[in-house]
Amino acid sequence: MSSIPDSSRAKILFVDDDAAMREVMALILSEEGFDVVTAGDGVEALAELRRGLPDLIISDLHMPRMSGIEFLSVVRRRFPSLPAIAVSGAYDLSQSYAAGVMADAFYPKGQSNPDELIRTIRQLMYKPLKRPTNYHPCQPPRVQTARTGLDSRGVASLLLTCTDCLRAFSVANVSGSDEGELHTQCPSCSARVQFICEVVPGAPLTEVVAAASPGMQLGRVA
Repeated sequence: MSSIPDSSRAKILFVDDDAAMREVMALILSEEGFDVVTAGDGVEALAELRRGLPDLIISDLHMPRMSGIEFLSVVRRRFPSLPAIAVSGAYDLSQSYAAGVMADAFYPKGQSNPDELIRTIRQLMYKPLKRPTNYHPCQPPRVQTARTGLDSRGVASLLLTCTDCLRAFSVANVSGSDEGELHTQCPSCSARVQFICEVVPGAPLTEVVAAASPGMQLGRVA
């Protein structure tokens, strides 16, 4: 979490698949002096995190592609000191529920009390969090080592873990060269994942990739 003297410099990422809710909350938070960035689901939110970290995240729980529960779990594992508030209209739950979805607070959507939400935001931003934040973040190596295994259909594949969404996936398309410089795109969040294969000395990379994953498309990089 950034050390900031006042809310005029604070940035909030608001995540919700309801466009009207994003518009309303962006207006309310902007009037309170916050800079606001919005995203329509967890995948879009991860893309915003690649552009820069906010000072606080507010996320809905039920969203397509990547739910708020999964998104907030990824945030907690990768950025343990980043405060987060879970919001939902599907539950009327106590504050203790927030810990179960990797959030520091819970705010019901149906509660028409924005002043309470603003107080919670300021408390989380400017006071110590009531949980450990000094553990080592979960961050896969920037350059993955592809492992061989079977995909969901039982087909031999090269397997990787996305460095952004932390989901494991089988590699379908690769750009690379015989020197071992490889990259692919995560099918879930579209993040670019760089990886290496443990090749046999002298064996062309195209042959190694084809043997490990017969259906893979191998391109070239300049």
